[in-house]
Amino acid sequence: MIAVGIISFSMFRFAGDPVNQMVGIDTPYAERMEIRKSLGLDDPIPVQFARYFINAAQFKLGISYQFRQPVATLLKERMPATLELAICATILAMVFGILMESIRR
Repeated sequence: MIAVGIISFSMFRFAGDPVNQMVGIDTPYAERMEIRKSLGLDDPIPVQFARYFINAAQFKLGISYQFRQPVATLLKERMPATLELAICATILAMVFGILMESIRR
């Protein structure tokens, strides 16, 4: 779990500045810095990682920077389609796997 946490945190850190996604191009520097401070993005990286890991362990997923909605709500909305794809893929893999094994013998 720690390795997954480090990988996902690293992807978030290097994917770009979330403040740029939240504000327009004409937003003043002072306002950008205020947003960074309110999100805790001006804290040292170890502090940000510790906060990220503690919140993830408690299922406090926060707010999506892009959609400005709770992440838990977005996951709940997309869960049925995700489960449908996963179940169909599993069934197809099992059917083709069994068929291929029976043909091989």
